[in-house]
Amino acid sequence: MPSNSTTAPSIARTGLKAGAAFAVSVIQGLVLAFVLGGGVFAFYVTQLSGPGAPAARAGGAGATLALLVSPTLLVATLLLFFMPLYVMVGVAHGRRKALHKVAADHGDAMSQRLAIAIASRIEAMPRTHGALQRTADWLSVDQLCSQVAPMLGKGRAVRAVIAFVLKRLPLSEMLAEWQQARADMPDQPTPPGVDKPTDPALRELLTRRIAETLNDLGAPSRTPLYIAFAAHAALLGIGLWLVW
Repeated sequence: MPSNSTTAPSIARTGLKAGAAFAVSVIQGLVLAFVLGGGVFAFYVTQLSGPGAPAARAGGAGATLALLVSPTLLVATLLLFFMPLYVMVGVAHGRRKALHKVAADHGDAMSQRLAIAIASRIEAMPRTHGALQRTADWLSVDQLCSQVAPMLGKGRAVRAVIAFVLKRLPLSEMLAEWQQARADMPDQPTPPGVDKPTDPALRELLTRRIAETLNDLGAPSRTPLYIAFAAHAALLGIGLWLVW
């Protein structure tokens, strides 16, 4: 993962680029929804008077009844559903693309800062099994965002990446691994008024696992869109077979 400057302006520029990438993907989804989704639906509706729908050609109540009780209406409804589907695919692709851009530009810095923030929370807690297992419940995007803000800022892109990490990070598994490594290292009492010492091993473990989690933010795949295209074409083919 590349390591770039992590100053606030750099993060701001990355946030703007991520926002632009998200907006472009959403616009593409909207265009596909209205041009392709709406166009295919309109084309199919014009074919409902074809040879496969003789009652529809009769006009009047017979046509209405024929459409209501025939598979052609179901096909038309499903074709109409592709309009919001293309929008959802565009939004999902744009969100993933924006997160990938932030992680690619500042993944190393975010891994380190988030590791420090999470480790400081863990180190401040009693090292009992029950307390440590509740650490994930006590961590929030707002808490971590405020702790990394001096280095990374509080932009929406940063918050989105933090939320992704909290959702995907196997914190319980990591705490179990850390506790096992410390099994033969009993806690040393800390004198009153002295801060607890930091644990470099915990920070290293968190940094490594957070970096692995951010590596999952690869470039978004176009596969969902291609699947939507294929399903759309197949459904149109079935509909035309029914009405012709």
